[in-house]
Amino acid sequence: MSIFNKKISEKDVKKFLKENPDFFLKNPEALEELEIKHASGEAVSLIERQVEIIKKKSLLADSKLSEFLSNAEFNQKLFIKVQKLILIILKSETLNSLSEQVEIFFKKEFGNEKCKIFFFTQEELFDVSAERIITPEIATPTFSDLFSENVIYLGGLNKELSTLVFGGKAMIIEGAICRLASSKIAGALTLGSSKEGKFAKDSETLFLEFVIDVMSHKIDSLIGASDA
Repeated sequence: MSIFNKKISEKDVKKFLKENPDFFLKNPEALEELEIKHASGEAVSLIERQVEIIKKKSLLADSKLSEFLSNAEFNQKLFIKVQKLILIILKSETLNSLSEQVEIFFKKEFGNEKCKIFFFTQEELFDVSAERIITPEIATPTFSDLFSENVIYLGGLNKELSTLVFGGKAMIIEGAICRLASSKIAGALTLGSSKEGKFAKDSETLFLEFVIDVMSHKIDSLIGASDA
C-alpha cells in the first residue's frame, strides 16, 4: 500500500494543527473547505465557532472562581464560629456550664434543631445535673451498637433512641451521635433533626471530631481539678 493512500486520523490532524498553529494563516483557502455547524444545525463561520468556545470556557472559569470564592467565604465563617466555640469550651468551669454553653452555641450559631450532651455515669459520682445523666445500665445496650464502627454515628434514629435522647415530643428522626473521648467519664454529644438529610451517613465529620477532642480534653481537666 502506498503511503500516499494512508488514511489520516482525526488525532493526526489535531496534532498537526497544534504543531502548526499558523497553518490557516499560510493557507487561507483551506478555510473555504471547512464545514462547521452549530448545535441547531445552522452553519456558522470558524470565527463565530471560536468565539462561542471561548465564551463557554470563560463562563466555566467564572463559575469555578465563583465556587472557589464561595467556599473560601464559607470556610472563613466556619473558622470564626469554631474559634468562638473553642473559647467557650476552654473558659467553662464546670461540666454543667460547659454542656449548657455548647448546646446553646450549636443551636444559635449552627442552626441545629436539637443539641444535648449526656454523661454515662451514676448520678452520685460527678457534679452533673440529673437531666444530663444516662446510667451505664441503659447507655451500654443503647449506644454500644452505634459506636461499634465509628465514634460518630450519622443517620436515622429509631423511636427508642430518639425518645431517650431528645424526648418523645421532639419527633427527631435523624441525628449525629458523637462519643466523647474523655478518659475519665463516658458520654456523648448529640445533634438531632426532625427532617431527613441534615445528618446523612456520608457527611463530613472532621469538624465534629475536632470539637469532641477539645471538649473531652476540657472535661478531663475539669474532673481532674475537682478530684484534687
